[in-house]
Amino acid sequence: MHRKALGKGLDALFGASPTEQVAETTAGERRIITVSVNDIIPNRKQPRQTFSDEAMEELKRSITENGILEPPIVRRKDDFYELVAGERRFRAAKELDHETIDVILMEVESDDKMLVLSLIENIQREDLNAIEEAKACRHIMDSMDVTQEELAEIVGKSRSAVANTLRLLSLTEPVRAMVRDGVLAPGSARPLVTVQDKVLQQKLARKIAADGLSARKAESLVKRALNDEQNILQRKELSPFLHVIRDDIQRLLGTEVKLKGDDGKGKIEIAYYSRDDLERILETLKGGSFR
Repeated sequence: MHRKALGKGLDALFGASPTEQVAETTAGERRIITVSVNDIIPNRKQPRQTFSDEAMEELKRSITENGILEPPIVRRKDDFYELVAGERRFRAAKELDHETIDVILMEVESDDKMLVLSLIENIQREDLNAIEEAKACRHIMDSMDVTQEELAEIVGKSRSAVANTLRLLSLTEPVRAMVRDGVLAPGSARPLVTVQDKVLQQKLARKIAADGLSARKAESLVKRALNDEQNILQRKELSPFLHVIRDDIQRLLGTEVKLKGDDGKGKIEIAYYSRDDLERILETLKGGSFR
C-alpha cells in the first residue's frame, strides 16, 4: 500500500500546520466567533475519554471567575460546529448554563486531520492520560497508514517515546485501567508488557502501585518475578528420571539440589549454608558416595 509522504509533520501531510491555521483565524479575518452552545456537537474522534469530576469542578470555578481564556477549536459540520479540541472547556461552559461561547473556527476538511489536530492539542496541553494517547496514536497509524517514525514527526515526539506509549496497549485491561486512573505510572507499568501471564502481570501491577516503585525498580521486580517463574517451570518440567536423580543427590549430600536441563544435558546446583557445610559436602563428594 502506498504511504503518504509526511516530510515535516503536518506541513507535508495536510499542507499547513495547526499553528499557521490558528494564526490565520485569529489575525486578518479574525475567525474567532461567538456561537450558541446548543449549536456545538462533540468530537466523534475525541482522544480523551476520561474526565475527572474534580478537575471539571476546578475548571468551572476558573471559568466563573476569569472566563474562558483560550477558546475551544471547532470546524463547520453541516448546520453545526463540531469540536476539534477543547471539549472540557465546552462541557464546563454547558454545565454552567452558558448560552453562547467564543470559539476558533478552523477549516478542517477530513476526519483524519481533525483527529490529528485533536491529539496534538491534547498532548501539548497534557490533557490525555497515557492510555488515551496510546489509543489515539494507534488509531492514527491504522487509519492513515503511517509508521511510528512518521507519527512521531507529526506529533512532535521521538520515535522511542511513541513506541513506549503504544506498548502500553499490550497490557491487560485491568492494568491499563490502573494507568488510565492514575494509580500506576506509565513508566512503572511499561516493564509489565513482558509478563505474558495475565494473573502475574496484575499481581505485579498491584505490588508496583502499592509500593510506589519507580520505573527502574519496577523493571527489577519484573525481572526477578520472571526468573522465579522460569525456575518454577523448570522444576515442574523435570522428567521422572531427573526427579529420581535429584532426590538421590539431595539424600546423599543432605542439602537442597536443583537440576536444570533435560535427560541429556543440564546443570546441577548444590546449596550450602556455611563454610563447614561446604566442606562437609566436599568431603562427601571426595568420598565417592555416588558409586
